[in-house]
Amino acid sequence: MSSELVATAAWRRWGCVVVGALTLVIGSAQMAMAQVRPDSARRDSVRLALPIPPRDSAAAEPDSVMQARILARSDSMRQLMLADTIKTPVARFEMPSASLDISETLRFDRNQILSSSALNLTDLLDRVPGVTTFRSGWLAGIHAATYNGDARRIRYFVDGIEIDGVDPRGGGATDLVAVPLWTLDELVIERGAGEIRVWMRTLAATRTTPYSRVDVFTGDLNTNAFRGFVARRWRNGLMFQAGGQQVATQSGRVSVIDGNTGGRLRSDGSVQLFLTRLGWARGKWSIDAYGQGGSRDRDRHIARDTTVFSNLPKYKGAHREGYVRVGYGDTLEGFWSQAMVQSLRVKIEPDSFVAVLDANGVALPRPDTIAARTQQVVAVGYRTNRWAVSLTDRIRPLNGVTLHAPVARGSAQWRAFSLGGWVERSGPDSTDRTEAVAQFRPNSWFVVNAAYASRTPGDSTGRIASTSMRAEAAIRYKDLWLRGGVLRDDAVRFANLELLTLPSLLIEAPAAQGILIGARGRLYKDLRFDVQSLRWNTGQFQRPPSSVRAELGVNSEWRRRFPKGEFGINARISYEMRDGVPFFYGVRGEEEALDIRVTEKAQVATAHLEIRIQKATLFYQYRNLSGGQYEQIPGITMPPAVQMYGMRWEFWN
Repeated sequence: MSSELVATAAWRRWGCVVVGALTLVIGSAQMAMAQVRPDSARRDSVRLALPIPPRDSAAAEPDSVMQARILARSDSMRQLMLADTIKTPVARFEMPSASLDISETLRFDRNQILSSSALNLTDLLDRVPGVTTFRSGWLAGIHAATYNGDARRIRYFVDGIEIDGVDPRGGGATDLVAVPLWTLDELVIERGAGEIRVWMRTLAATRTTPYSRVDVFTGDLNTNAFRGFVARRWRNGLMFQAGGQQVATQSGRVSVIDGNTGGRLRSDGSVQLFLTRLGWARGKWSIDAYGQGGSRDRDRHIARDTTVFSNLPKYKGAHREGYVRVGYGDTLEGFWSQAMVQSLRVKIEPDSFVAVLDANGVALPRPDTIAARTQQVVAVGYRTNRWAVSLTDRIRPLNGVTLHAPVARGSAQWRAFSLGGWVERSGPDSTDRTEAVAQFRPNSWFVVNAAYASRTPGDSTGRIASTSMRAEAAIRYKDLWLRGGVLRDDAVRFANLELLTLPSLLIEAPAAQGILIGARGRLYKDLRFDVQSLRWNTGQFQRPPSSVRAELGVNSEWRRRFPKGEFGINARISYEMRDGVPFFYGVRGEEEALDIRVTEKAQVATAHLEIRIQKATLFYQYRNLSGGQYEQIPGITMPPAVQMYGMRWEFWN
């Protein structure tokens, strides 16, 4: 019995020791956890392995079930490792500051571009006061724009590279059909006092999940179109993109016997475009190569009265362009720098030209059918939340001479004040430009904006120095912004719009002043309204005396009914009115009378409807609701009412 008592006492002592040790460990852990802040504690930072009692052999799961469970767990871990991530973007060229424009409707991200009802860039430029657009037909027709009558006062930049008007037909103007909107990720229209600058940034993939998009639409005038786009980023930073489109229109009726088209030809044709991008980005460094090529053919357009007006010739040509870019940093914050080399080549068939006359009616020599140009861009800058500054040099080798066009720009914000400046020397048209803009926003319901610009062309251009000024103010009443302003231009001398087969010469315009009024905002819930009117005190070639544009629309995702955002509706109707636009066709007859032709007054209403279900968007558009005839080029009648409908579908997989 004594031995049993000794053993029992020993077991009690060891039990006390074990219980005391466990109590000490648990108490220490509790004290340590009490001294750690809850927001700094790591979840599951300490794991305890608890013994699991062996299961009954009869209840043990078969080997096949266990293997399937292990494989499923492995697959879930693999999917977690390959989950979608956002990679460092390739270099992005700087965009103008959002605080320096009184209008917030001239900045578009990718979704806003696609849902804007714009078929090309001319539709977006219609929203800019002072800009006049010209079209010869539907999708394949001529599309051009001027600012206060001068096409060269609208400049286009894609990824920081300026689009040079090298088309032999254009005389320096750009046919905007060659600027596709569906390839863009962001677009900003910068309103200067003396010119308009359109900044476009192409889409660059940032997510490792493959992305693809398909656009298909059809409609009147035998309109048929298809677009496709794919993009992919890999975890090592590599990127690949490719896309293409085919658009074709044809009015009238086509004979199945001889293929002849009945009715009047109205700039029908087809447009093809293909693009690709290869790149790599990691950390602050990136390199990418972008290229696109396309072709376009257009039927001739017969004027409504050939005894008075001129026909537009047919067109067939192709273009190739591309660039290589190396970048460091991001233009959204901190220090950044970029270097680019771009090449552009345009080829036009010989029968696409029309005889161009000078002021005396003498035919000028036909230009070359092939035009090419290269451009190098070197840029450096720094951006903070309060200010930004950049230096850019665009280098163009031309006729054996290297031309430099340095640009310095800056912007700053301090309390209610915002300032911006642009200084350029020896631009692409041998013109020095200086521009300044200031804005004062003391509160949330009032803002005033003023801008000044000067242009000094080179002596060899034949133009004259001039200045421009703009002053605007806006006040908010409830949910509406009421806006008014004054635009003023000195006497100017600019080139005729040769792209519309006008004679190659310089035309003069007197000093002019325009009055701008407008309103925009929310009328009721998701119902929004935007209207603006501009009237000039003097007439000028290639600019209407007055114009009005209004838009009424609903754009909503109805989050109360669809909280996950899987549904959206975008319905709008727009109305545009412009007075007759005068064009100068030189002199005619022995008396040398001025040949001035004026377009008819135009009124066009357009309806647009989009319904989005998850990633698929159905759209319908009806242009020229009244069906009446109108023209934007003298004697060149635009198509009557045109309907178009189709679908956009995005895929992430």
